[in-house]
Amino acid sequence: MKKKRTIIFLCIILLLAAVFCLTAFRVRGSVSVKGEGSTQSPDPVFFSQKDPFWAGDLLGDSSFTMETSGCLTACLAAELHMQDISIPEINAMDPGTLNSFFSGKQVYDREGNIQWDPLSSALNVSLERINGISAMRKTDLTALLSEGIYPIVRVRVKGLGNFHYVLLVKCQDGQFWCMDPLHAEEELVPLSAFGNRIYAIRYLYRP
Repeated sequence: MKKKRTIIFLCIILLLAAVFCLTAFRVRGSVSVKGEGSTQSPDPVFFSQKDPFWAGDLLGDSSFTMETSGCLTACLAAELHMQDISIPEINAMDPGTLNSFFSGKQVYDREGNIQWDPLSSALNVSLERINGISAMRKTDLTALLSEGIYPIVRVRVKGLGNFHYVLLVKCQDGQFWCMDPLHAEEELVPLSAFGNRIYAIRYLYRP
């Protein structure tokens, strides 16, 4: 009996060690963020990548669709809408029309990934790409929101899952709130749903 308890104890220790290593691997390259105070924002724009109007649309010449891989395009459409950045070739700004525009301008690569330089040129906007722990820590997300700039941040689903993009919309009492293209309801989601950890920051603006 004692030997059996010892084996069970060792198995538990090994399991906990494995969970710890997996968690450490999953969060590497990220920073934990917390807002300061509260910001004001206009009514948020909600776009779902699973909307049947564009869910089946392909991203450029790739085999990936808006439904499976269109979170970043949906966030960009919402960001452009909320920042009132107009694109002459696009009459109604939504993920479907933006995806079609990107596809025509060869903004996607063969894997359906957005290429940032072609995107900046196609939209005629300035673009900030912030990667790396040091650069992300120096970026004041609350200040950007106060200036009417809505950053797109890379997160992991449920904190440890696949990479995903969400749009930061406001800070309230130190908590960031996001427009999540995977969320079924038209309501903001707290960044805490993603462990308050981010892996990259992107935002557009016109000087």
